[in-house]
Amino acid sequence: MIHCRAMRKASLGVLRGGIASGATRRWALGAPRRALSLLSVARGVHDGVLGVLEIGAWLSGRRPLPYSSTLSQKRTQTSSASYQQQPPIQRFQSSSAAPSFHASPPELPTADLDAEASLPEQLRSVMRLLANPVVVCTSTHGGVRRAMTMSSFTSLTLAPTPLVTFNIATPSRTLDAIAASGAFNIHVLAGDAAGAAVADRFTRGNVDGVFEGLATLDDGEDGAPVLGGEGVLRVLRCRVLGDGPEGGLVRVRDHVIVVGEVVEMMPGRKTGEFGLAYADRRYRQVGDVIAKD
Repeated sequence: MIHCRAMRKASLGVLRGGIASGATRRWALGAPRRALSLLSVARGVHDGVLGVLEIGAWLSGRRPLPYSSTLSQKRTQTSSASYQQQPPIQRFQSSSAAPSFHASPPELPTADLDAEASLPEQLRSVMRLLANPVVVCTSTHGGVRRAMTMSSFTSLTLAPTPLVTFNIATPSRTLDAIAASGAFNIHVLAGDAAGAAVADRFTRGNVDGVFEGLATLDDGEDGAPVLGGEGVLRVLRCRVLGDGPEGGLVRVRDHVIVVGEVVEMMPGRKTGEFGLAYADRRYRQVGDVIAKD
C-alpha cells in the first residue's frame, strides 16, 4: 500500500516534472517569437508617435505638406505656360517675382513720435509724416543704362531757366552715370498702381534685367533712357548744371546734391490725376482738399 502510494507519488512527480520541462521548453522556444512580437509592437508605437507628431507639424504650419513643393513647381510651370499662351497685356507690377499693386483705403501713420529714440530716429519718424513726390531718374554711360527711384526730387527755380534738384547717397552707379554723361531724365509717375509698379521696379538698384519689359527709348550712346507706359505722366530731360565752381554736383557728407537744368518736357500718359507720392513707407495717392471756410 505504502509502496503503491510511493509509486503514485513518483509517477505524479515525473508527470509534473515532464509537464514543467515541456512548458519550459515551449517557453524557451517561444521566447524569440515573443521578443520579435514585442519589438514589432514597439516599432509600431514608435512609428505611430512619429506620425502623430508629423501630422501636428503639418496642421500647425511648421512643416510643409508632403509633395507641396512638387505641386508648387507644377503650378508654377502651368502658370508660366498659360501666361506665355496669352496675348501681351499691361501688367502693373515691377517684375514677375514682385507683387502687383492696388489702391486701398487710407491708413493712419504708424510712426510713434513719442517713443524714446535717438535724434536721427526721431527725425526719421517726423519725415514719415510728410508726403514726398516719387520719380525715377535714368542715365547712361558707356552704353550701360542706369536708373533709380527717389523721393527727394523738387524744383529749385524757374528763371532764367528751370532747375530741379535731388540728392543721392554714395556710392551709386546712377550717380556715376550722371556725373560722367552730364545728362539724366526724370520720370514723373502716375499716382496709381501703374506708377507704383514702375517705382518699385527701380528700388532694388541696377540689377540685371531691371529694364526688361518696359518700353524704353535711348537717345544715343550716352543719352539717358526714356521710360514709357501707363505709369509715366511726364519726362523731364535734364543736363547737369555747369554754373559755379562746383557745378551741379555738390557733396554733403555721404550724399551728393544734384542740380539739373530742364531742357525739354516730354509728354506721357494723359490723365487729370496727381502724381505718385510716398509717406510712412508706402506709396500714396493725393486725396482730399483742405479749403478755407
